[in-house]
Amino acid sequence: MLIAQRPSLTEEVVDEFRSRFVIEPLEPGFGYTLGNSLRRTLLSSIPGAAVTSIRIDGVLHEFTTVPGVKEDVTDLILNIKQLVVSSEHDEPVVMYLRKQGPGLVTAADIAPPAGVEVHNPDLVLATLNGKGKLEMELTVERGRGYVSAVQNKQVGQEIGRVPVDSIYSPVLKVTYKVEATRVEQRTDFDKLIVDVETKQAMRP
Repeated sequence: MLIAQRPSLTEEVVDEFRSRFVIEPLEPGFGYTLGNSLRRTLLSSIPGAAVTSIRIDGVLHEFTTVPGVKEDVTDLILNIKQLVVSSEHDEPVVMYLRKQGPGLVTAADIAPPAGVEVHNPDLVLATLNGKGKLEMELTVERGRGYVSAVQNKQVGQEIGRVPVDSIYSPVLKVTYKVEATRVEQRTDFDKLIVDVETKQAMRP
């Protein structure tokens, strides 16, 4: 006998940037099909913003050091990749960072233009000694998914501009599980539970 029932969606808020969604009932086997499709789509297709390249005063390439800065340029790039930003602009925009030592350089030291926001200002980017100085331009663009530094490198790019791996997706993690649920006399329908965790740039 055919049993037709419209699935319902409920949300359980775990915290500000994590929610658990329950979809039920689903036809037997549909839970895994839908869960896998949702996971792939959420991780790869939601647009976001990220740093695509940087330019540091006095630096020509990433395999070097900056005088007065504890971290080398490679470590600095690794820290920059953890920046969580959002942008209202369709075109690339530039953020500026200027800091004189001694002390820590954090994301709060970045001056974003209007329409761009840095969501994790406490992120430590570098450590300056007494004579250290860091002046940097960070280019922010909108996109989807993951784009490598090689792909971000532009033809005829100015000397000293270093491309960065860009993780655009505002979704940090997606997991799902399927449980059995009952509809009338049948107990083989699917209940899909999707756990979504996002960066500070977006709430689930």
